[in-house]
Amino acid sequence: MLKTTLPEDLGEALSNGTVLCQLANHVWPRAVSIIHIPSPAVPKLSTAKCRLNVENFIAACRKLGVPETEVCVCSDVFLCKLPAVLRCVAALMKYEGEAKGETRTAQTVDPHTPDLSLVSEGFPVFYCLAMALIYTLYYQLVA
Repeated sequence: MLKTTLPEDLGEALSNGTVLCQLANHVWPRAVSIIHIPSPAVPKLSTAKCRLNVENFIAACRKLGVPETEVCVCSDVFLCKLPAVLRCVAALMKYEGEAKGETRTAQTVDPHTPDLSLVSEGFPVFYCLAMALIYTLYYQLVA
């Protein structure tokens, strides 16, 4: 989904929370507003930044409506308890499938974020009608 290759040690790759936060943002843009990412100059994040990333991911899961029974905890990520982390990721992916299928419930929609699904669905129809009208007017003026 993210078009990135993860190393063989998946637990270590997920432990800094960067990939998890990027996944949450893939499901819902800006679900995680700040992601601490390692740089070439400092390739390893501090424990505090890793913890913030993981906490932000967990908060995003809750905000997006992942059931509390499916949400992992920080220690699951840090201790590489992959079954718990993967259960949480699977629940997040289920949310993405429901969101794309437009079966969102009131609890999964952030009340502060505008619902852009109506705009994106109706825009192609509006655009085609507007272009047809412009073409018709242009054709009438030229002829």
